[in-house]
Amino acid sequence: MTKFRRFNLFSLIDPLHSKTYSEGDARLYRHRFTAGLILSAMFYLSIVLFVASYFLPLDDKGLDIVRLLFVFVGFGALLSIYILRALDQRVIATNLFIAVLGLALIYLAVMTGGILSPASICLIIIPAIATLSIDSTAGKIWGVLAVVTWSLLYFAPQLGFDVKKSMPDVDDSLAFYVSILTSHTFIAFVALYYEGTSKRLRLNLLKEKREFHYLANHDAHTGAINRRHFLEILQSEIARCEKSADSFCLFYIDLNDFKKANDEYGHHFGDQILEVFARRLRHRTRASDTVARIGGDEFCVISRDMKSEDDAKCGERRFEAILQEPMSLNEGSYTLKASIGWSIYPEHGKDHEALLKHADQQMYEVKRRKKEGRN
Repeated sequence: MTKFRRFNLFSLIDPLHSKTYSEGDARLYRHRFTAGLILSAMFYLSIVLFVASYFLPLDDKGLDIVRLLFVFVGFGALLSIYILRALDQRVIATNLFIAVLGLALIYLAVMTGGILSPASICLIIIPAIATLSIDSTAGKIWGVLAVVTWSLLYFAPQLGFDVKKSMPDVDDSLAFYVSILTSHTFIAFVALYYEGTSKRLRLNLLKEKREFHYLANHDAHTGAINRRHFLEILQSEIARCEKSADSFCLFYIDLNDFKKANDEYGHHFGDQILEVFARRLRHRTRASDTVARIGGDEFCVISRDMKSEDDAKCGERRFEAILQEPMSLNEGSYTLKASIGWSIYPEHGKDHEALLKHADQQMYEVKRRKKEGRN
């Protein structure tokens, strides 16, 4: 069965702008918008040229004017694309194209009836383009220039200036209808494209913010919470329990002989051990528990559901069971050994330093007994 590829508008736009910026960079989306704006404006003018050539009652001179202006705007578009792509000057490229487009519409209005020309209506797109593609200040400036232009076109006949009319004296309602329809359609398209681009940019920024927050609060090797964020969570948990008269258990786990394995088999082997052990801890603890790596081979677990010494001993046996499971690593099978200490809030301390100190001292006592061959 034939598969149709999904059309990607960026495949047309991306070759037109600078390649300096990577995906996710806000400047990339602004450059894409400018390139898309120029492309859509040329498409808009192509429609105007087509309608003028086949549906409007223009004489040969009028058609020559429309075609000449299309070539003029096309040259301005190419120059703007060059400035955007080669010189990486988005604002200059946008202003240049707006100026070329505005001059073309003004000349067309002067040659086809002044303020009564359908081309004068199309000037409404100028401040809209400037606002969406540059900023509100540019939109205000180009808006003032558009108002001045309309005023000059209106007062020109009263001041004695000759305003030409290349369209014959027939019903020109179709020309005005096309001008109004295409102008508003173009503005709507630019606004929708701007909204889509802005939404995509906001989503990318939100994604980057989440990734930054994750990297700032988690250990890069294991994915467990890092020491800084762990202390924040521990202090928050103490504050919660203090208000609600609740309790929790803090486990302190130190991997035995990790440095020896790391030195003997290499850092890559040690990283695998840490990753597998951290993953097992996260999978074997409750969703409400906190698993953190607070040092090279030291892990802590905050268990909110364990509130007594019996609960703590039960948790210790569970962690021991995790340690006894062999790890299948690239270099072969490996079985971890560790020393585990614990403390209970508020029995063994009412601040994070006291709780960590008690759990650490108990962990070292377990380590000492193991070295002496005692349980």
